[in-house]
Amino acid sequence: MIKSFSNSILARGLSKVAEAVCNYPGWFIYPQIILSALCVVYTVHGLKRDMNRDNLVGPGVNYHETYLNFRKEFPGEDQVVLVEGGDWEHNRQFTERLAARLKLETNLITGVFYKGDLATLGPKALLLVPTADLERMQKSVSEYLPFLKGFTQATNLDSLFAMVNSEFRTAGRGTAEQGENLMKSIPFLEGILVEANQSLSHPGRPPGPGMEALFGATRAEQHLYLTFDKGRIFMLTLRPRSKDLAPQVIKRLRYLIGETESEVPGVNAGLTGGAVLNYDEMRQSERDSIVASVAALIICSVIFITAYHEVSRPLKAALCLLIGFGYTLGFTTLVIGHLNILSITFAPMLIGLAIDFGVQFITRYEEEMRNRRTVREAITKATVFTGQGIVVGGLTTAAAFLAMGLTHFKGIREMGIICGGGLLLCLIPMMTTLPALLMRGRENLRNQETGISGRTRLQIEKMWLRHPVVVVAVTFVLFAIAARQLGRVYFDYNLLGMQSRNLDSVRYENKLLHSAGRSVMFAAIIADSPEQARQYEEKVKSLPSVSGTESVAGYLTEDQGKKLELVRSLKSEMADMQFAPVDRQPVQIDKLSATLWYLQGYLGQALMEVQKSKPDQAAKLRSFRERIIDFRKSILGGQPQVPEQLCRYQEALFMEFHHTVEALKSQDASGPLRPSDLPAVLRDRFIGVTGKYLVQVYPKKDIWHHENQHEFIQQLEAVIPPDNVTGMPTQIYRDTTLLKVSYQQAAWYSLCAIAIMLFLHFRSPGCVILALLPVGIGSVWLVGLMGSVGIPFNPANIMILPLLVGIGVTNGIQILNRVAEEQEPEVLAKSTGKAVLVSGLTAITGFGTLLLAKHQGIKSLGEIMPVGIATCMIVSLTFLPALLRLLSRRGWAVGSAPQRATVSEGWHWLRWHRH
Repeated sequence: MIKSFSNSILARGLSKVAEAVCNYPGWFIYPQIILSALCVVYTVHGLKRDMNRDNLVGPGVNYHETYLNFRKEFPGEDQVVLVEGGDWEHNRQFTERLAARLKLETNLITGVFYKGDLATLGPKALLLVPTADLERMQKSVSEYLPFLKGFTQATNLDSLFAMVNSEFRTAGRGTAEQGENLMKSIPFLEGILVEANQSLSHPGRPPGPGMEALFGATRAEQHLYLTFDKGRIFMLTLRPRSKDLAPQVIKRLRYLIGETESEVPGVNAGLTGGAVLNYDEMRQSERDSIVASVAALIICSVIFITAYHEVSRPLKAALCLLIGFGYTLGFTTLVIGHLNILSITFAPMLIGLAIDFGVQFITRYEEEMRNRRTVREAITKATVFTGQGIVVGGLTTAAAFLAMGLTHFKGIREMGIICGGGLLLCLIPMMTTLPALLMRGRENLRNQETGISGRTRLQIEKMWLRHPVVVVAVTFVLFAIAARQLGRVYFDYNLLGMQSRNLDSVRYENKLLHSAGRSVMFAAIIADSPEQARQYEEKVKSLPSVSGTESVAGYLTEDQGKKLELVRSLKSEMADMQFAPVDRQPVQIDKLSATLWYLQGYLGQALMEVQKSKPDQAAKLRSFRERIIDFRKSILGGQPQVPEQLCRYQEALFMEFHHTVEALKSQDASGPLRPSDLPAVLRDRFIGVTGKYLVQVYPKKDIWHHENQHEFIQQLEAVIPPDNVTGMPTQIYRDTTLLKVSYQQAAWYSLCAIAIMLFLHFRSPGCVILALLPVGIGSVWLVGLMGSVGIPFNPANIMILPLLVGIGVTNGIQILNRVAEEQEPEVLAKSTGKAVLVSGLTAITGFGTLLLAKHQGIKSLGEIMPVGIATCMIVSLTFLPALLRLLSRRGWAVGSAPQRATVSEGWHWLRWHRH
């Protein structure tokens, strides 16, 4: 039996509210507007955005505690710049120019790393070079020593190429070895001319050619830079000085990338990395939420106005919604203090759900006014009778959200608390301010039926009430068809696929995955010593799912005796090199052109001598000669900026050469490499604040896919103690698994809480089942549709599991309340049916506006939640009345005859009590 509406505690409480509102309407309008405004001001100054995914999982979760300890030990997180699109030299030019800018941003950025040159790696740099490469370098220095010593005396481009002319003049009279060494230097000299030519078209300070070129290595042999895909992609890494500076660093980086792109056109560059992906996702979600919120408020208001063919009352409901929204913002700021990537989307959902309270109240109020009630009587009856359904429906929906607070996933808990608390707070102005506003205004004189008339709705409803067996049968047939598709619905764990595809950070992460065969993400293995780190590294290198590892353990544990000998030999050969001062005056174009013209002639003579006997040398000479011709054409073009541009280039060239030689001369060969000898860029990455050692393990397969994560982590933990393995792959794998389980738990929690609340309200197990049937059938229809069209669940849209229970059950509550009041299943013709229809449309709109989102996860929620609300609404308006009609024919009633009398008597009691 359903407890008497008028004599229940809830009814008596609502009657007191109605009486207070009718007697003192002003006290429920102006104070609430002022309080809501104060909440908004408080929010503006107090609400933060938490972009850190690490904070989505609460304390006490073992794997997350391991990860947080790792982050404390290794606090920095790399941000990655990828450069691609041009040829090797254009990409290098861009990277060098950008790095020069970044090194000036010392207040924001540290740890800029893009190449392993001597200046970056410090006085022990050569001990980081593989022994074979060090032997090649030592041999090259010995062979080129006369040329290098001549280079030290050159002060500008003219004197450098004059020295080359001298070498060509004497090559015929010298030894064969001298001629071979001269030929080996041609690629380096040719590179100087190419870059000098390019510097004429690129503004700004040009970079030098790089240390490796000094020793005759070709570009393909240069391992100096961080490159992928055969040099098509260059990578530069850096770190913010603190985590709090990450947003500023990202903005500044993108500005500097834009500046560099103007100097080196034709090259594309973008930013990615864990922190960047999180920042972009948060910003995109925030923009999506604002757009969806505004759209939801406007469209819901239009639906409301269209349904009732008048403006005043819908706008009053919208005002009450804004008051409740202000309360929610203040509540969020006070209780949570921030919004995360999940909770930032609460606004459009809250708008779509909370406006339902106003729809239901106004619909019943208008019905009572059409029945010739006075304004006070209409307010009182709407508050007491429909108000019970509004309050219970609001409590059940809030319970669905608040059930999320029982999960272990902190981000979900915060989302549930904000939305659940927000719905309860929105009930306050809807049940107090809205009635007070309805008492005022000339629209109370106009209460004729608008839109589709009650008679028309009754005729439509009778179409299925005349054939309830058919309706019930068709419903269950569709249920069975949908149930067959349930097995086709899967869970898509891919977080990268959820983000906006147009975000630079996402595009460049995908480029790194597909072009370079690696991700910015790595598994972190923590070791207590270099020896243990080396053992761990050797164990994981051979795993099928591992593409590579990075650590400093190899440098600190290898025998470096041979390397020390080679370093000492290099230092001794270069010890007596002294430099002439660099010419900083504008280049004399005519003089340089003449020097190059002579060199062009020497090359022509040499070419004639070797073009038949030594074709390889002939090709080198021919290419060098063509570069000279091109360069002379460029500098003799008469452009006024050429002398200054060449001056900047030759200064960069000679200063880099001087710095490289000085760095070689100052290399420390006193003993093997120790942890303190490592350059800061490596030490900060691989040695923790308490002396732990890091091994970075990169996956071979796309680590954003759940199956690949599982395989990768399982293989690592099979050879390494699990407590020593952490990093982003493990976090994403376990976070998404926990999130899925948490939402499933929340669905069960919300179902249990709602069932208890329904029993307390109806006091009838049968009514509890009837109220939940539309949710159960509508949910199966929804999931069946998802399976048939191939839409999966994901970490964003799985939120529908608890929400659909709370939202869908409100329709059943309103219909059962009205049937209990009048013992007639014909609800569509009454205000209740109209309210269910209009509130369903507004809820669909609230979630449907999420389709405007560019974030694919949020958009997917907007794809399926409106469908779920629609299926539950259809079942509520068709199947539930038809089933009630069948049950009534068999003698079952929502309420007994004595109870109907009690309801009627209760209405008379309310009228008497009011007067």
